[in-house]
Amino acid sequence: MSPPPCHRIPPGVEFQRWCGGEDWVLYHSGTGETLRVSEAALAVLDLLSAAGTLPQDALAETLNRQMDTPLSDVEIQAALAEILRVLQRHECVEQVACV
Repeated sequence: MSPPPCHRIPPGVEFQRWCGGEDWVLYHSGTGETLRVSEAALAVLDLLSAAGTLPQDALAETLNRQMDTPLSDVEIQAALAEILRVLQRHECVEQVACV
């Protein structure tokens, strides 16, 4: 069985963020895009910004500890996989080999 993937914010990419009503908005310095993101996606970016590179399992575990009502392992992994998929599509996060 292969190790879980790691994720990080691509080198040279920075974000500016602000709250636009109920949504968080990010300006992506690498692509010039402005993106609306959920609080969960913002939490993922904050964790990666602070830690550098993290395995998906560690991201899920940390996010789940921060929640008022923790999810089951299956639920948190599914939710995180979707968040990471969207963030990767917008070049906010990249998948790398764990070292």
